[in-house]
Amino acid sequence: MRSILIFFVLWSIFLVSAPIAGVASNPLRDLSVPPDFESHRVSSFDRSGGNQDWISIEPGETKVLADIQGPGAITHIWNTIDAEKYYSRMLILRFYWDDQEIPSVEVPLGDFFAVGHGLNRPFESAPVNASSEGRARNCYWYMPFQKSAKVTVTHEGFLKAGRFYYYIDYQKFDSLPEDLLYFHSQYRQATPNPSIELNQKNLDGLTNYVLLETAGKGKYVGSVVSIQTNKDGWFGEGDDMFFVDGAEKPRLTGTGTEDYFNDAWGFRPFSYPYHGVTLWEGYKKGDRGTCYKWHLFDPVAFQSSLKATIEHGHANDRQDDWYSTAFWYQNLPSPQPPLLPAVYDRLPDEGQLYAKRLFLNKELALRIQQEQYQDALERIDEFVAENENADRYGYWSLRKGMLLKHLGEDRKAEEILSEAVKRSDSQEERALERDAGDIHKIAQREYNVIEQGREVWVYAACADSYELYIDGQSVAKGQGWDSIDELKLDLSRGRHVVTARAESSGSKAGFLLQISHRSGYEITDSSWRVCAKEYEDSGRLQFDDSNWSDAEIMGVPGVSNWLGDWEGFNFMSGLILAKYIWMPEDVVEYKTVYFRKVIQVR
Repeated sequence: MRSILIFFVLWSIFLVSAPIAGVASNPLRDLSVPPDFESHRVSSFDRSGGNQDWISIEPGETKVLADIQGPGAITHIWNTIDAEKYYSRMLILRFYWDDQEIPSVEVPLGDFFAVGHGLNRPFESAPVNASSEGRARNCYWYMPFQKSAKVTVTHEGFLKAGRFYYYIDYQKFDSLPEDLLYFHSQYRQATPNPSIELNQKNLDGLTNYVLLETAGKGKYVGSVVSIQTNKDGWFGEGDDMFFVDGAEKPRLTGTGTEDYFNDAWGFRPFSYPYHGVTLWEGYKKGDRGTCYKWHLFDPVAFQSSLKATIEHGHANDRQDDWYSTAFWYQNLPSPQPPLLPAVYDRLPDEGQLYAKRLFLNKELALRIQQEQYQDALERIDEFVAENENADRYGYWSLRKGMLLKHLGEDRKAEEILSEAVKRSDSQEERALERDAGDIHKIAQREYNVIEQGREVWVYAACADSYELYIDGQSVAKGQGWDSIDELKLDLSRGRHVVTARAESSGSKAGFLLQISHRSGYEITDSSWRVCAKEYEDSGRLQFDDSNWSDAEIMGVPGVSNWLGDWEGFNFMSGLILAKYIWMPEDVVEYKTVYFRKVIQVR
């Protein structure tokens, strides 16, 4: 019932507000009027006619999403993206109007769609919204142009954005008014936004946080502000102040941050057509929030310049982290945007811990490849000591416990894994963001393997496919080097023969296997035997593999060619000690090979 009510409210408001979008007052009536435009779309559809309707973007790469000749107007943008955590602060949208070299829009993708901190949240508003748990984003800002429109996205993150789906719908006209205003959007941040001692009186607004400063003629139409608090309490007693056309005193002054965003008595999550709070965690240190205000009925007009500001706390007495996006229309040329902060600096505290985890896992993978396990343990201890809350949900305890188990320190491993189980068993809102559920699953599993003895877990992957045998019996099949399969086995104590048939159709060839049992791990490395010929009796203990070769290590998960773009793989790869192995280099052309090793379960 609530969804139906919201639909009718939004629809009725759209009918009233349509003139602002540059169309007649009633779009239902206008459907009967002959069009004066052509409808067009640019999208990520598969040009081959297949179903791979996405583009991929490598770190550091810029993709042109649309390059359109005018006169025209972009009327709708949609996207959904499968990429690493916090990707929406890492992907930068830029729009260029009429062949300008300076972008009129330069904003992280998530902030443009009114959700900050690189997170996904569903919400409903008139010009932008998000559904599918915040993963499907829509924009309805009207964006006219005379000569041309170019839309780009730049990936400043750490892992490939594997799937970026998008639509850009636009209209082409014979002509547009010469005096039209162009859509603009600009991102800023202050981390921290420094507190100022003003004796609780701020009459000139000189030390306010600046949402926008521009020269030209236009209308200010919206603000998105994200906050990460640096101390307990309410951040939002700050007044908004708009300085119009060079005035030394604000023409518009507000009465408080939540008042400017048309709410009252603090914040809570909600979304309405013209104002809302898409993210709200509370009033404790480290809590985050995002709020939006659209000036669709109350645009702030300016003839020569505008400086839009807001206090951070009453009279700027708070020092929190601020991130903002301004939306406005103005004539060209567009103002030079402020220097965009580096991607790491744009991330909230949780995002920075995520980035540090990626970098440290790469370092640990190299140490593990060189079998420097003690050095890896010491690096984990250093990192946890240097970074507050790094092990809050037990990830580094899990990593440490698994390394200790591999070194044969079972009692220490059991103790540390027990700590990982406790830390990851959390119902806190951020637990999901920090993979607490996955941590808990693996930590509980590894703890049970040591504690209960008989339980055995297998982790396997292959480029391209494999079949795994224990003592000559097939126990698992799988495919994909970047998809680690997990299998539970009941393996008795004693000696067992592990064999595998692996196939590769491309240049990247590698088989990976990690068997977790009570007394440690069996991992694929150069001690495994490999052959290009199949032997039916290779699964017997008595089989003689002396004419087989030693396997060659092709790499380790999370490093170089074995760095995936799927979030599940990247989580698991940090926990894997095994190496990808294949035939030695002089016989590497074989596409089907057979691996063998005798293991001891105590």
